Amino acid sequence: RCFSLIGCVLCRINDDDPALFGEKVTLKQQNLTVHYLCLLTSCGVYQRGKENEGILGFLVDDIRQEVRRSSHLTCVSCKKKGACVGCNVRSCRQMVHFPCGRNLSFISQFTEPFPSYCKNHAPSQSLSVDPNISLPQSCSVCLDSLDPVLSYSVLKCPSCHASWFHRDCVQRQAFSAGLFFFKCTLCNNKDRFQQEMLRMGIYIPERDASWELESDAYSDLLEVYKHCDSPSCLCEHGRSHSSIRGFVLLCSLQNVKKNTVSNWFLNAAPLLLEIM
Repeated sequence: RCFSLIGCVLCRINDDDPALFGEKVTLKQQNLTVHYLCLLTSCGVYQRGKENEGILGFLVDDIRQEVRRSSHLTCVSCKKKGACVGCNVRSCRQMVHFPCGRNLSFISQFTEPFPSYCKNHAPSQSLSVDPNISLPQSCSVCLDSLDPVLSYSVLKCPSCHASWFHRDCVQRQAFSAGLFFFKCTLCNNKDRFQQEMLRMGIYIPERDASWELESDAYSDLLEVYKHCDSPSCLCEHGRSHSSIRGFVLLCSLQNVKKNTVSNWFLNAAPLLLEIM
């Protein structure tokens, strides 16, 4: 976990862990720093602007107003002021900071209107598995051992029932994979798996996977090897000689009739280029 010297104006902590708290955004001119998930789950602030206004659509004046509103509310976990996340059940009065809510098994659903629920009112999963079937004993993401008992910290895939996860592990998987690649690690189910994880409070960013966002991430795969590594190269023009569209002719093919080899490369080279 990383730490920043500037604390979030809503939860008052310095933790900088985007997978668990969302991106930590700072507006230097306004002297304002906030976690994105703190904004989404706060009861009194709404995304009234465009994506390029304020902090991802949350206007600065609205954020400051929410800070003033929550400054009178006490968190049931840390007992400090500034609690801005409340249970969505009208009769329930529990209020927490978003990170504190994780310690008390609060579940926030990251679909509009972004409701949160305390432990007593939070959604839960049902086992619905044949008791004779042996349950997995390890997390399908980190592969560390887990006790296959459904709880706030342990979730399962609704489709295959064979994939179980630590909550933090599946949250980090979702943050890395994004909306387009987040799916069950075992059965590869995507739609039903995502719906269930959203219901159980997993935040899935609406973006491409993190590995797809890296520039030239797969550039090495496009390189064609152009050097013969055989201990005894048979090419009379040298190890780097290539006469057919940039491909090095394998020495093991030198024993094949020249016409056959040439025809094979002429037919295969265009296909290989298309693949790459």
